[in-house]
Formats: sequence, C-alpha cells, structure tokens
Amino acid sequence: MQVSLDEVKNLLDELFSSRGVENYEIITLHFLEAELRGHSSHGLQRVIPLIKGIDLGTINRKLEFSVEKRSNTTLLIDAKHSIGILLWSKLIEEEKFDTVKVIAVRNASHIGFLGFYTTRLNRKGLVSLMFGNAEAGIVKPGSGKPILSTAPISVGIPPNYVLDMSLASTARGKILEAKRKGEKLNKGIAVNEEGKETEDPDEALKGGILPIGGFKGFLLALTVDLLTSFLTGSAIGEEVTGVLHTERPPNKGEVLIVINPSWFEQNSYALVNVKKFMEEFPGEHGEVLMKERTKKGSIEIDDGLWISLKNLKMRG
Repeated sequence: MQVSLDEVKNLLDELFSSRGVENYEIITLHFLEAELRGHSSHGLQRVIPLIKGIDLGTINRKLEFSVEKRSNTTLLIDAKHSIGILLWSKLIEEEKFDTVKVIAVRNASHIGFLGFYTTRLNRKGLVSLMFGNAEAGIVKPGSGKPILSTAPISVGIPPNYVLDMSLASTARGKILEAKRKGEKLNKGIAVNEEGKETEDPDEALKGGILPIGGFKGFLLALTVDLLTSFLTGSAIGEEVTGVLHTERPPNKGEVLIVINPSWFEQNSYALVNVKKFMEEFPGEHGEVLMKERTKKGSIEIDDGLWISLKNLKMRG
C-alpha cells in the first residue's frame, strides 16, 4: 500500500514522543531516510524492536552516556543502552574532526544504516570509515549456526562516494521482510539449521545467513567483529543482544574513523578516472531514489508492517 510521507512521519513522531523519547525527530528522519533510499531492511520494520526495548526499559528513552577515555584523536564512549541513532547523530554533528579521529562506542541500541552518518560526514568534506557488530547472523560455510554479526561497514569519500554494505549475502531485515510478505529468498544467501541452502525465510531465520565470498568473506566478517569488540570492549558473536531481540539490553559496539583530507593529497582525479567505467558510485542510486520518492510524497509499505506500526500506537 502507498502511504504518504506525512502520515508516516506523524505516526513515528507520535510513537516516540508519547513514550517520552527525547529528540525523537532525528529518529523519525533516520527511519524515513532509510525507506526513501531503498534500505527497507533498516527502515520502518526496525521501529518495532526499538519501541519494544523502550517499553521494556532495556533501551533508554533519554540520551545518557559516559566518556570513558578521550584524547585529541580518540574517544571511547559507553552509551549506557541509549538509542544509538541519537548518540551517533550527536557525535558526528558536535565532534571536531581537525585531523584524524577514532570514535569507539559500546552498549548503544541499533544505530540504523551506517550510510546515514558517512553521507553527512561526506557533505562536510571528510573521509570516513565506520563498522560495527550486532547479534549473530552469519554462519561459517558448511554450518547452520550463526556465530558472527552481518558485519556492516560504510566508507565515505568526498564528494559523492558512499559505500554502505554488510559482509553477509543479505541483510537479516530482508529475510524478515520476505517472511512478512510471504516471499521466497534468492538462492545461495541463507541456510537452514542443518547448514543446507534454503529459499524459505522461516528456515533461514532458524538457520543463518551465508557470508559474501565464501570462507574469505567469513574471515572478513570475523575480522570486523573482532576489531569492533577489541576497540570498544563490546560483546561479540553469540553473546551480542539487544538489536533485534530487545528483551535484553544492547551490548554491541561501533567504530568510526574520520580523516580530514586537508592534511593529505586529496587526489580527486582518482574519482574522476574511476567514474569513466562506473555508471554510478555507491550511494548515488540511493540519492536519486530518495529525490524521486520525496517528490512523489509517498512510499510503499506492506500491509502487515503498517498494521503492526499502528498497533504500537494503540499500545503506547
């Protein structure tokens, strides 16, 4: 069904404001932008577990965090189970990025799609690399048990290159979406509990997601998980909670590396040269899609998801 952007915005605003969530407008903006850019796996369906955590008290309504360590170029934060979107939006807006800075955060709730942050840093003319971990979703090839997160990673290179992807063959949100819509999965992206490939989203949710590139992709995901946990002090693998299953507080982590290119070569010719054989850079399609959908003034939302969101309003 087509729902107007105003109607979606008003519903999200009410869901968060009625629960006393501060600065909820940025949360609404984040989820709307995810949908407009085509990141439905990190869009409106992610509102449901977030609201559940808020209602249960496993996720903080107010932005509370502690700075554990700080230097001119590093920052370590304990988010104290605050809403990740609020915290990271504040950090990229208020921190100074004069040279190179590394920010590590643990114990924030789901922070949405990483491209939201790297895109905004791009607009400031800053290079950025962001990665993190989450609840286990990726299986070791040949196994049916998830042991690693989907290992999201985003890279921004000014003025208009923004890579935002995970090291899993698909986003877990895409499997949830397929289940809700009664659709089959593409071949070769997920396995059942026995480690056999499946197109059934129910079986995939009981099993897990295959990494991109086979065992090499698994090792890359392992590296992202380990690096995140090592730098932030967060949980890893099967110990991570609070992302989709918000009955327990979040204990994951994220790392952001920001580079001010004014101290380096800024070889913009490289982008021009590569553009010769690229129809579009990562991130450009999302920009076009967002402009088209914003102009249209509405987005497609499946009936089941819209009803679930409205039911949250009734319980709020």
